[in-house]
Amino acid sequence: MGGTIAKWPQALGLLFTALTVVAVLAFGLRRPANNWDLIGYVAAASSADGHRGADLSRVTFDSLGAAVDRSTFQLMTQQDDYRRTVFSDPASLSQQLPFYRTRVAYVQTLRAIHAATGMGYPKATHVVSAAFAAVSVLLLAALCREVGVSLVAVPVIALPAGMLDIASLSSPDAMACAFALLALLALLRRSGWLVVVAALLPLVRTDFVLFSALLCAHAFIDTSRVRATVAMAVAITGYLAVSHGAYGWLTLFNMSFIHKSPYPATLAPSHALGDYLRPYVTAAMGLAMHPQGAIYGMGMFAAWFGRRRDEALAERTRFIGLLVLPAAFVGIHLVLFPAASFRFFVFAASAIMVWLMARLSVPAGR
Repeated sequence: MGGTIAKWPQALGLLFTALTVVAVLAFGLRRPANNWDLIGYVAAASSADGHRGADLSRVTFDSLGAAVDRSTFQLMTQQDDYRRTVFSDPASLSQQLPFYRTRVAYVQTLRAIHAATGMGYPKATHVVSAAFAAVSVLLLAALCREVGVSLVAVPVIALPAGMLDIASLSSPDAMACAFALLALLALLRRSGWLVVVAALLPLVRTDFVLFSALLCAHAFIDTSRVRATVAMAVAITGYLAVSHGAYGWLTLFNMSFIHKSPYPATLAPSHALGDYLRPYVTAAMGLAMHPQGAIYGMGMFAAWFGRRRDEALAERTRFIGLLVLPAAFVGIHLVLFPAASFRFFVFAASAIMVWLMARLSVPAGR
């Protein structure tokens, strides 16, 4: 009887995890955001198929029109001058491609699904995002088990961290979240797969080369200097290869925060200092109002006041893997690119919440 009762928390945790996986997957498939990036990634995949110029524009917007209702199509293509120009001028659409084709793993996954099933690219973006967000929830559950946190906590972590958001977006953010969580799981287990995943991260999102560097630096100190060095060399090589032909930081910053030009190839960057400072203020205010801001704040507070110098190796590994590296990635990323959009950091918020709950929970058997 006692053994049966003892199994109830474990069964409840598995149920909560399964329900969260199903909820995230269903939300992504049934409530896709159809955000602007949908056009860019459909165009990038179609361009990789060989479409160019007016043909690329026709294929891209025909696919979009077949996948969304008329009002959504109008909103995505006619909302402002920028969108109207990208829709009406094939040259403008072609100049958007360098922002999107650098996400090689994501674009090639879309193409593989399209080739295998005949599914249209817009729908393929929905499937990929929903599936990788669901996988991220499973990896989050694995992290919880690794550090002795009850699986009942999985939905409590997944939802405020932003799993539903990345499930619904036509972007590589869910894929990047899954790969980053996989890397952290390998780190906690001191697995050699850590450096393999770190080497591949820039192929998913080029900006995640920052996380590759942090992971490889930890591996260099903690496990194998040779493997960490090789992995970092592979990550940098991959980053440089996929970034060839992409726009530089100034163009990306100006397009994102100052002036969105339909012709980024000829964009003249702003010379006003205030234009470059303003996004940092906006990002700081956004972070203060976002659930992730509270997560980072609690993590920093617990790290400052709650750590002990005599902690065991496993505790130090958790501290570095679940708090230090994710928080460092968030900080460096915001310094380089102060976007008030926190879809890039879902894995970091998730990992920090796992660490916080591990600190608060009583050690339990696995």
